[in-house]
Amino acid sequence: MVGGTEQRVAIKFCLNSGLSATDTLVLVQKAYGNEALNRSNVYSLYSGFRDGRDLVEDDEERVAVQNRLELR
Repeated sequence: MVGGTEQRVAIKFCLNSGLSATDTLVLVQKAYGNEALNRSNVYSLYSGFRDGRDLVEDDEERVAVQNRLELR
């Protein structure tokens, strides 16, 4: 998959713009075509952002960032 972080940013933007999860899925599919995240991933990320997830990095990137912050 290309542009995973970019797609997560787009999903968070759609949520903050008041779009539903279904509308967000449609826009992600239009924008990224065959490279779009699948429906369950879009809905999962949408729900996570709605429930307070702030970071758009994937789990591996988030762990690396947290580890760097803890070392300071």
